[in-house]
Amino acid sequence: MKPNSPTSAAIVALAMIIAGASGCARRPPPAPAPKPQTIDQLKAAIAGVLERTHTPGCGFALVSKDSVIFAGGVGKADLATNREVTGDTMFRIGSITKSFVALSLLQLNEQGKVDLHAKVADLAPEVKIVNRWDATDPIRIVNLLEHTAGFDDMSPAETFDMSGGPQVPLLETFARFPEPQIARWRPGTRQSYSNPDYAVAGYIIEKLTGKPCEDYIADNILRPLAMTHSDMRLTPEMRTALAQGYRGNPPIAVPYYPILLRPAGEMKSSPNEMARFVRMMLNRGTLDGVKIVSPESITRMETPETGLAARAGFKDGYALGNYVTIRHPIKTHGHNGGIDGFLSVYAYMPEQGLGYFLSINASSPALSQVEDLIFAYITRGVAIPPKPAAVPLDADVVAAAGFYQFASPRNEKFKFLEEILAEGWTYTDHGKLYRRGLIPAPPEELVYLGHNQFRTAKESGADGVYCTDHDGNRYGCGELACFRRISPVWPATQLILLVGAVLTMATSLGFALVWIPRKLLGRMQGVRYLAVRVVPLLASLTFLVTIILWIHGGDSTFALATPSPFAIAICLLTLLFAILSVLGFALAIRSFGYPMNRAARLHSIAVAFAALGWTVFLGYWGMIGLRFWAI
Repeated sequence: MKPNSPTSAAIVALAMIIAGASGCARRPPPAPAPKPQTIDQLKAAIAGVLERTHTPGCGFALVSKDSVIFAGGVGKADLATNREVTGDTMFRIGSITKSFVALSLLQLNEQGKVDLHAKVADLAPEVKIVNRWDATDPIRIVNLLEHTAGFDDMSPAETFDMSGGPQVPLLETFARFPEPQIARWRPGTRQSYSNPDYAVAGYIIEKLTGKPCEDYIADNILRPLAMTHSDMRLTPEMRTALAQGYRGNPPIAVPYYPILLRPAGEMKSSPNEMARFVRMMLNRGTLDGVKIVSPESITRMETPETGLAARAGFKDGYALGNYVTIRHPIKTHGHNGGIDGFLSVYAYMPEQGLGYFLSINASSPALSQVEDLIFAYITRGVAIPPKPAAVPLDADVVAAAGFYQFASPRNEKFKFLEEILAEGWTYTDHGKLYRRGLIPAPPEELVYLGHNQFRTAKESGADGVYCTDHDGNRYGCGELACFRRISPVWPATQLILLVGAVLTMATSLGFALVWIPRKLLGRMQGVRYLAVRVVPLLASLTFLVTIILWIHGGDSTFALATPSPFAIAICLLTLLFAILSVLGFALAIRSFGYPMNRAARLHSIAVAFAALGWTVFLGYWGMIGLRFWAI
């Protein structure tokens, strides 16, 4: 699993619609972080971040190729017992597990036991995969590892095993949740993050080795690296050393549940032991004389090869359980991970011979802030390499200008939100390249690097590349994202209609602040047919309450994956909104036969029509009566 779950992304996207914001760029680079000069200063700075963000604790390790510079922690591993974070505190490290799965398959490839380009259908025909392009573009192991299989991401219900019973076999999970194993587009083209990709990859490890994926990883990667306590399983010893995860402010303890798709994110480790893993990566597959894989396999792990972007020359993206981060002055390789109550990241700089790992026991914004401090500390005194140089625009990039819409959603069910918001124009002006969102905003200048690649001014590597697919469609692709060039007419029209409908519904709230007090004060005696006003008002209020509840309560997968009060409330509120919208529209139409104020009638019709428009839109996308725990 990875930070920013698909459901959370949808929540944020819907909030952006209401706020009238838009954009399609990567997360902007951080402001220059202060550079602590000593470990004590670094720990003090981290403690300040934890306090400001209400994050209980942080474990971290700083390494070079040859040694561990520091491994320890700041803050509390468990608030209830007042346990401190140390270098041996275990954290759930989520999607960092994917790096171990990819390494395992690279190791098996070196041993001649599997070809990374082998067809998944040949190796595991019992995994029911639907791919209408199978004759020409079958799904291969490498597509799973690079997230180019076209699979949907997991749903909330597919996340955690809350049964408390024996471990659920992967094949049983695939059978229970078949939709993610359907290729949504031609495999090997668009790149979209999907946890089921790595669950299937982990199952292939089991088929090849005859042992559970967690056992293979422990026997062939963890223990040879002297990662003695790290594991995907929760042993009694692990439970004792594991930090307690938290969310919210004040922090609320998150219960431990294993995930169903274990190869996607069930690893637990500590700063001391992850320091050994990062050093192995820096030493190109070997640590203290123990070889895990060859240097060539590490290079392959860092180099994307499938997908439109990779074939167009884009190398600063997601490869085999390993991706490039360009927001700092020096590019890093690594992976991050997120699971309820924990966020983690490991990163390393091969040329500089430096790396780090950090994990926090909270779903909070502290991770990136702490990472900025750690990066600033570990690179102090290190020469910063020059950024890729700008080149004059050429005919290819000029021809690529146009309107682009997001085309590789993690979850198909929520793609409408991303399609609406993650879109915008790229254009050229006076020999420079720019992009901006659909809603008017200051444009962002891009640095053109040649070969259809570009970056922002502060980024240390390529942000994306323009490319074409088999059918000649133009795309702009970056790390785990593809944008397709289309006509802007319908996206712009749709956004205007949706935002206009929200603003129209909002006027009913403002109008109510006038007529409701007047009614209560007896100044509207004799005014009849108030239902024409009240029902659309209630629909607008229901819409507003649903949005607020979704934004503030949708950050917990537990709350979505079970019929919790939150999830049931969302289901019932969306149903109530639809009922009130239809009823309000019917009353508004009937009001033409009522002797009532013309302005009030027209306003009620407008509000009812706006609410009905949103009902039709949300109903089309399956959002009315949405049962998160059943999808």
